[in-house]
Amino acid sequence: MLNSNQTEIAVRLYENQTYGTTYGKGLFRKALFNGSIDIKTPCTKYVIDLFNYDDWCNIAKTSEQMVIIRDVPQQDDTLFSWINRYDRTTKQKTLVSGFCSFDCDSKDMRIMILDPVAQIEDVWQISAKPCQANTNGLRSPQLLATNADLTAWA
Repeated sequence: MLNSNQTEIAVRLYENQTYGTTYGKGLFRKALFNGSIDIKTPCTKYVIDLFNYDDWCNIAKTSEQMVIIRDVPQQDDTLFSWINRYDRTTKQKTLVSGFCSFDCDSKDMRIMILDPVAQIEDVWQISAKPCQANTNGLRSPQLLATNADLTAWA
């Protein structure tokens, strides 16, 4: 369960409905899952797109990302994502230091976020579980991983 020093987190993963689809000028969607990472305190939302290792490495742009790639070996059946902070007001996404990995076999997730703007610097290791279908017509995640009791979240 929750380590007393660990920030509460919830990760929702959605199967990418546009996987393998081409948009516009050859923009090809390769992410297998899209998702969100919600942190309770401070209230912060991040978005992720989970790719196979090679595709994840190919979209790296910063020297920090290159260091992460060097330190994170390729693993069979594991997907990876860079992490973007999502501003709910402006709907703007800002790349932050860190990454997320998801083992498709064990459903284990590893998340590292270093975001001085939001004052979040933490590493989590949590496991995802299948979600039941939402009955009120809203889009439901296929997988949910958390270290917190979500009924206490607003």
